[in-house]
Amino acid sequence: MPEPLRRIAVATHLADAPTSAALADLARLKSEYGLELLMTADEAAKHPREAALGYECVADDELGAADLALVFGGDGTVLRSLGRLLGTGVPTLGVNFGHVGFLASLTPEDWQVSLAPILAGDYATVDLLTVAVELNGDRHCGVNDVVLSRVAPRHVLHLEYEVSGVTIGRMLCDGMIVATPSGSTAYNLSCDGPIVVWDAAVLVLNFIAPHSLAFRPLVLRPDLAITARNVSYAQEAEIMVDGASVGRMRGGDEVHIRAGERGARLMLRSQDSFYQNVEEKLFDRKHAR
Repeated sequence: MPEPLRRIAVATHLADAPTSAALADLARLKSEYGLELLMTADEAAKHPREAALGYECVADDELGAADLALVFGGDGTVLRSLGRLLGTGVPTLGVNFGHVGFLASLTPEDWQVSLAPILAGDYATVDLLTVAVELNGDRHCGVNDVVLSRVAPRHVLHLEYEVSGVTIGRMLCDGMIVATPSGSTAYNLSCDGPIVVWDAAVLVLNFIAPHSLAFRPLVLRPDLAITARNVSYAQEAEIMVDGASVGRMRGGDEVHIRAGERGARLMLRSQDSFYQNVEEKLFDRKHAR
């Protein structure tokens, strides 16, 4: 069984009443489990009253010394924690204070009960593949996806794309998605892309609204480089990594996309199953019956 966890870094989405109550509840567990509770300055600024209950304020570069990042929020907040801890080996555990909560193992109703065995060492972790994009020498890494999206609403985007130096073709579309397994259930899923189990070592290449009857998403080995070139006459493409804009492609620009060098780590309860998660949170068949 893994070692017990004691140094807990905390991240949240909103400074609302349920989040504040959860932070106060966690502070009450500090002495019972011998915890060190850590917060970055931005978190402490959101929750000044709760931070005074025994949370230590630390710099971002000190988060790598934590045993666990505990997130009170939705999938977006879990994603930001995973991105903040890239390459550190520190796992992120989510308590779903959002909507779908696909990346979150714990629920707001019973997170304290579920946390106890995890702190004692009864848990599982999944190492997540990441994806990186390079434009003009600048490199950006994400946990979910790299998206190239048209800027002007009235003009289609025209992209030429290659895999491992081999030109596959040109596509008229609204954009391109290169998703990791964890990102396969995000934007890629809404564009009819495949669902990929978290620990698979693959990337998914998909398009947004492709003007084609023949295209199907491609599932690629992580060592293969993807090149996308903007061959549009007057259309620019926004480059987004995990939903954040990192630049634009003008006509003639190209980007190179491949698996990231730094990984992310997600924590689960030992009994959690990816496939059960898909059933309950995406298909929602239990409620449909």
